[in-house]
Amino acid sequence: MNFSKVLSTSIMTSFAYLLSSLILMLACLTTSVASTSADNSNIVRLNSYRKAEEYSRTSSRVYHMEKDESIPGNILFTDLHSLRTTDGISVSTIAGSPKSRGYNNSSGTSARFNGLYGFYQKNSTHVIVADYGNACLRMIDRTTGQISQFAGTCQTPGHRNGQVGYAYLTSPRRILLDKTSPTTLIVSQSQASSSYAYLRSIDINTGDAGVLVSSGLNHPKGMTWDENEDILYVTNSHYIAKITWSTKAVETLIGSRSPNNIVGSFSQSLLTSPKDVSVITQQLMMVTEWGKSRLRAINMASEVSMNVDIFGLNSGIYSFAQINGSTYVGTKGNIYNLGEISVRCSVNASYMPGETEVKFGLSPQNCTNYLVDVFKTTVERRVALKAEYSVSCDQLILQGMFEKALLEPVLELKMTELQDICGNGTGCNMAVNMTPSYSCSNNTLEVRWPTDIVFAEHVKEIPAKTRDMLTKAAENARRENAEILTLSIDPYSLLPRVQENGEIIQTVLEAKCIEDGKVYQESTDTCV
Repeated sequence: MNFSKVLSTSIMTSFAYLLSSLILMLACLTTSVASTSADNSNIVRLNSYRKAEEYSRTSSRVYHMEKDESIPGNILFTDLHSLRTTDGISVSTIAGSPKSRGYNNSSGTSARFNGLYGFYQKNSTHVIVADYGNACLRMIDRTTGQISQFAGTCQTPGHRNGQVGYAYLTSPRRILLDKTSPTTLIVSQSQASSSYAYLRSIDINTGDAGVLVSSGLNHPKGMTWDENEDILYVTNSHYIAKITWSTKAVETLIGSRSPNNIVGSFSQSLLTSPKDVSVITQQLMMVTEWGKSRLRAINMASEVSMNVDIFGLNSGIYSFAQINGSTYVGTKGNIYNLGEISVRCSVNASYMPGETEVKFGLSPQNCTNYLVDVFKTTVERRVALKAEYSVSCDQLILQGMFEKALLEPVLELKMTELQDICGNGTGCNMAVNMTPSYSCSNNTLEVRWPTDIVFAEHVKEIPAKTRDMLTKAAENARRENAEILTLSIDPYSLLPRVQENGEIIQTVLEAKCIEDGKVYQESTDTCV
């Protein structure tokens, strides 16, 4: 064997590895998430909206939007001082004018409002709007275009309960149906805690005004229900309040009276100016921060908050809604369709209780910040790509640590090439922050490259959909995709075996114990 040739090749490969590692470090992102006080370890999956597509042009700021209950397929939205509807192609104004504020009771587009921040569709023909600057709720008849005072006394802000024309409201912001009382609307009044920062009750039939919550709030704005519990979440100046509705007890979920952009555990998370809020699932809530081009994801299960950037969106976001299976955000001048969260912008990791943080090495995917989903497990099951090579195990063993020092860097670099298989529409990434594993027996070198697809211990096999997608992607792989250099043995490069079924790259499910010191026993599927 020409030792000088091997040494020269080794040096060149080591230099290439170091250079590639430096480039990868610069390209990758690192995200820290504070741990929870769970009894078991956690598996964390992060995602990001990959791209925002323009759905409809608007004239000004979109403060609120919903599915249009009158026109199938349309979105009903407030465009600053007007109520409008769009099918994504054309926009029709129902009442008011986007850029002309004021007050009158004229009909249709001749009517004037002073900042429409929210509305409630009473039925397919009548919409109740929160006229923020005019300090009242008003009713719009979509069939006739007529506008009428519905609750409070327009242009007379203050606080007084009672009938329409006698009661006073102050800075009404959002309107939400009280799920415990189907004839009652909840209205947030965006005022300081010392000046009527209340949640008001409005009778949906008569417009009579009362008070539901009168303490613990400061500039309350957006509201959303936890449908499975007696909980109302309310965004305030710099925090989100959690209200137990049966008792009206108010506590702070995340944030404080001081603004800042800090993510992590609930205890350390700070917000700048949260506005719109929506519960996506039982565990996940999404929040807009006034004029920022990002969202804040709040994971109720893991008690963690994360920023969610939207690739290609530079406009400030004012509203957020899920309509007909898609996610929309409203900005100044546009409604964007975010579609579904991109699974290619994702990575998994796990951490144990007591740790202060966990870091995720993210491969460059045009993604920045990520949405968090956490579930608990004691055994981590990870999908890996496997290849087998014909080689003398004796030679590998004789080389000892010298061969390991050369082989492992080569295997790690190979992960970037295998990303073409893992990321080709399969919804995974190679786990570039992990080291590939390998073993040799019966003159067969088996190498396993980990992906970011991780399951909890109850998953015993790779789900059929995931396996089929990875298998189909691997069918297009060439042997050269998994070729590795051994450097210190002959031959110096190895091509993977072609299996009897024609596969070159196989998918396997690996298991390991999360807790330090524990070893996974395959025979009993336990950690000891």
